[in-house]
Amino acid sequence: MNQSKIFVLPFLLAGLSLALIGCGGGESEDSGAPVAKKRPTAPPKPVEKTVEQLTANLNIDDRIVLDEQDSPRPENQRIAILSFFDAMLAADSSTLKSMLAFDDQLELKAMMDTGFAEQMDEVSLLMLKTGDDPDGSACVMAIYEIGLDYQVQLWFFDGSGSTYTFTAADTQPNLVDQLSGNWVSSYFDLKKKQAEIAQQPDEETSYTLAGESTSTDGSLGGDKDSPGGPGPGGPGPSGPSGPTGRPR
Repeated sequence: MNQSKIFVLPFLLAGLSLALIGCGGGESEDSGAPVAKKRPTAPPKPVEKTVEQLTANLNIDDRIVLDEQDSPRPENQRIAILSFFDAMLAADSSTLKSMLAFDDQLELKAMMDTGFAEQMDEVSLLMLKTGDDPDGSACVMAIYEIGLDYQVQLWFFDGSGSTYTFTAADTQPNLVDQLSGNWVSSYFDLKKKQAEIAQQPDEETSYTLAGESTSTDGSLGGDKDSPGGPGPGGPGPSGPSGPTGRPR
């Protein structure tokens, strides 16, 4: 009887040893191996909407034309530009006031009181071109078609997110007849010429620069008494010639 117990005990001990080795050995191997952590996946970058998509989504006036190549890349800037000029054509004083610089807000009521809405009703097409001034400030050029005339106004814009402010730039009458190539760059080239002429010593003399008649007040190619055009400080109407490649 004792002999059978002696033989049974080694078998039990052997089985227990194997079980312990199986459990302990696995832990030893696992503890020495590095644990691979799954890297968090970055959320996909939102796809910027095209001008055409934004125009449809925002129900923008179909008289406004902003080509993809003439528009800024950030979507919030596109929205700000389209919304601002849509409010301009609609003579929406509330929206315009919220987006205009303070000095231009002061002119807004006077514009509304002098038939601005009726003037905007006469606009058949509004083309927009964007760019930067020589210092890198963002700007947008608006080209209004009214009958056979074209009126140009340049605006600076600045902001972020959904808040942008537009500031009217000085714009001479009949400017559309003097622009070529990249119209925004051409505008600042003319401004540079104007500054050079203003530094001439003889204030009583008119100068001709690059075929443009320039008076002593620094205005380029036009009558300084011409009536104002769309927007604060807007230019008067130009001749019948208009932007080349104008869409229909």
